Order: sequence, then structure tokens, then C-alpha cells
Amino acid sequence: MLAATAGATAWKQTPDRASRYWLIGLFALNASLNTLWSLLFFKLQRPDWALLEVGFLWLSIAALIWSMKAYSRRSSALLLPYLLWVSFAIAINYATVQLNGPFSTPF
Repeated sequence: MLAATAGATAWKQTPDRASRYWLIGLFALNASLNTLWSLLFFKLQRPDWALLEVGFLWLSIAALIWSMKAYSRRSSALLLPYLLWVSFAIAINYATVQLNGPFSTPF
């Protein structure tokens, strides 16, 4: 809910079409990485691969916060809980890998 609000607020504040496309591209990348993490961790049961991927997810959130800051500080602030949540997920993901590894290839 906060991410959607942040996106809509930033969208309204962007000065031109190119900025809007950039913003939508960052949100699309973030959504793809979020989906990929869930797929790796839960569906494929590969928390080791998910741990590698979650770093990119964290960076995509940081890029969103940084990019939206130029248009709307409020939008950037609304994404901070998401960044904190993914930081917590990294810790849990790491512990899962440490406690349950090694993992075999599913093929």
C-alpha cells in the first residue's frame, strides 16, 4: 500500500514523460525482482540463490528511493519501511542458508 502511494505521488510530481518512464521502469524492475525472490525462495526452495538475488532487490528499492527523492521527499520516505523489511528478509534468508545448506540442484 505504501509503495503504491509512493509511486502515485511521485508520478504526479514528475516534470516530464521521460522521468515518468524512468520511474515506471524502476518500479517494474523492483516488482520483477520481488517476484523472482519469492519464486527462488519458496517455489524452487533455493534460499541460496534467493540470497544472491535479494541484494539486487534491495538495490532496486534504494534506487527508487533515491530517484523519487528529486520529485517527492514524501514518496521516498514512504518506501523506507519496504527497504527495512527487505533488510530484515536478508537476515532471515541468510540464517536459512546457514542453518539448512548445502542445497542441491533441482534438476
